Amino acid sequence: MILPEPYYQDSVVTLYCADCKNILPLLPKVDLVLTDPPYGIGTARHFGNKSTRQSKRNGFTIYEHSDWDESLPDPELMVLVLTAGTTQIIWGANHFANLLPPSSGWLVWDKMQRDFSFSDGELAWTNFPISVRKFKWRWMGMLQEKAGRDKEERSHLTQKPVTLMKWCIGLVKDANLILDPFCGSGTTLVAAKQLGRKAIGVEISEAYCKIAVERLKQEILI
Repeated sequence: MILPEPYYQDSVVTLYCADCKNILPLLPKVDLVLTDPPYGIGTARHFGNKSTRQSKRNGFTIYEHSDWDESLPDPELMVLVLTAGTTQIIWGANHFANLLPPSSGWLVWDKMQRDFSFSDGELAWTNFPISVRKFKWRWMGMLQEKAGRDKEERSHLTQKPVTLMKWCIGLVKDANLILDPFCGSGTTLVAAKQLGRKAIGVEISEAYCKIAVERLKQEILI
């Protein structure tokens, strides 16, 4: 097999619209796998819109069917993810920790809000020797702008802040080539591009690929 034509490509980022199970064996080994796979907890069913039409719900613009988060990651697929890079940061891994080797180096995103419809924070598994590290960042919309912080629009129910993903990349100093095999609306790719790091993304949904491309086109290389 050979790699398909990229859905989008610039001097820094390459994006494939495909099933990552088919793409991962064909990619070069990267320095960092930074990703946020489906958790298998039915997020879209509980919070999203069951149709493909665009709608506003819980502060998000929903574009997808409701079944993308119904199943845990496939064990064979996770093996491909773990062997795709020298280091890995995998968000949501507390939902499928049985598929990963033991690790003491977990990351914590403290959302700085309590008793919200989503969790108070999220966890990421890493395979490199660090102590537990915590990052505080709150989705605040208009309040962010008033505080002089960048406002981030959300197009995916489990979308991570660009600021969070830039922090993750900063933990791996030699991460010159980054891979996100479940790149969704492209936050990892945007963060890598803002930092001047090369990145490869794979996303099975063309609707989300289109969103990722729109975001990437707005970025200016540093």
